[in-house]
Amino acid sequence: MSVYIYEDVLVNVLARLPIEIIVRCTLVCKSWFSLITSPNFIFHHLNQTITNNKGHLLIRYCTDEPRKEYCSVRFDNNNTCDEYKRFDFPFTSLYPYIDVVGSCNGLICLSDDRFRYNLGMYLWNPCIGKVVVIPRPNVTFHSHGSFMHALGFGFDSVSNDFKVVRIVHLENVEVPPEVEVYSLKSGCWKNISDKALHYMVDVHLRQAYVNGAAHWLAYPPPGENDFRNLIVLFDMSREVFREMPVPESVYRMDDSMVETSLVAFRESISLIKLWAYGDDPHCTVWVMKDYGVAESWSKQFRFDLSGGLKMPLGLRRNGEVLMTNKEGYLVSFDPERRRIMDLEIQVSTNWYYGRFFYVGTHMESLVLLDKGADFWYTFVGVLLLK
Repeated sequence: MSVYIYEDVLVNVLARLPIEIIVRCTLVCKSWFSLITSPNFIFHHLNQTITNNKGHLLIRYCTDEPRKEYCSVRFDNNNTCDEYKRFDFPFTSLYPYIDVVGSCNGLICLSDDRFRYNLGMYLWNPCIGKVVVIPRPNVTFHSHGSFMHALGFGFDSVSNDFKVVRIVHLENVEVPPEVEVYSLKSGCWKNISDKALHYMVDVHLRQAYVNGAAHWLAYPPPGENDFRNLIVLFDMSREVFREMPVPESVYRMDDSMVETSLVAFRESISLIKLWAYGDDPHCTVWVMKDYGVAESWSKQFRFDLSGGLKMPLGLRRNGEVLMTNKEGYLVSFDPERRRIMDLEIQVSTNWYYGRFFYVGTHMESLVLLDKGADFWYTFVGVLLLK
């Protein structure tokens, strides 16, 4: 006698299972395969995962061994930062390493060296071994000449779509930049340069993605008698740019001795200023307490770089600072207690390789289960395309 299970009951049961078990369940029968690989189930599972997010931390790092790079997923709670999973980084680039643009809802956006013109970009779900090769954008060296570009990656919660935004500063035409947006749903790029702001986005720094928007540090173009700094953000759903102020103390950033980075922190953003030279090397961390409210910028702490601390990389949800030390190991630093916890990850001490280091949030999802190809098949194709 056959047993019928109501579909809504089955959906709720399946969505609570570990990712590996859900994927295996696609082999049970055709109806289960159709159900699990349907967009409705994939996004039902995603929404449930977002609601129950346990705050995993994604750390992509390179070692001094040639072509050795890894993705470590770690628990990010108040007491520990133990490793949950580790993925070997399976992509091979024409250049030393592929760059991580960002991580969002289970997908990792990757780009070949952003300072070259190869323009290879990919969306990768490491949990289910799926990858989508993003088509070549329209603004290229062959069509527009020399350029530098900044990339952003995020999720449009209105249309349930993942998007990549590309801000291209052409040589001798710094502003307004060319702007293109790639949609995973449509599978193509579109030009929205008419919405661009009259600022230069810092192409040497990664985005900070939070609240459905990609954020970058930006500044006025050369020639304008204005050195003020600001944040430019791109709303993934509305596909519009907006400005956001920075704290007054970093309003002007014309000091080449200071390194400033913008990172996501909880549901807001943070600015990290590093002064690594002179007799007083130190780091200052600012947090926007109320996202979008200029007056809510607050200096969290200032600490000196003693105890072997070297480079800040990001913030954990508990407020600790992820840093490298002088021996090349990743540590979690509590500025209030001056406590240093070794995460037992050794990263490359080479400056060039070190810039491929990435810290961000991560969650497991089924996104790409209904599209893309099995990684190993696509991997051969990627190599051939190069």
